[in-house]
Amino acid sequence: MAATLLCCVNASAHARRAIELATEIAKALDHPLVFLLVNQTRPASGYPDIRAMSEKEARDILDIAMRYAEANGVKDARPALVEARDVAEAILDFAEERKAGHIVVGTGNPPFIGRLLLGSVSQTVVAEAKCSVTVAR
Repeated sequence: MAATLLCCVNASAHARRAIELATEIAKALDHPLVFLLVNQTRPASGYPDIRAMSEKEARDILDIAMRYAEANGVKDARPALVEARDVAEAILDFAEERKAGHIVVGTGNPPFIGRLLLGSVSQTVVAEAKCSVTVAR
């Protein structure tokens, strides 16, 4: 069985490029493809965590990715939605648990101060993944 290709998605233009690239790779290699969306949560002082997007918004993003893959010939694509405070850590954990053979992640050009204070999800995934990573621009 072919190793799973993991594509990290969100609502950004960079994620759209990751979807396109992951779809091309999955189709060419006939690999199963999983679209992963990490709905980031933040603590809410005495209340349940606040999600970055609603369940419907998250599912809509995954549906778009699934439709794109299916329309472009990917035979085995699945969506996955997880909630976590640390997006990069959630991606890495998911990839390891599912024994992903390759990760595709999009990246933008966050401002220097943003990278300095928050880091970059794609940078962390590239540095810490136990499998190959492709960064889509």
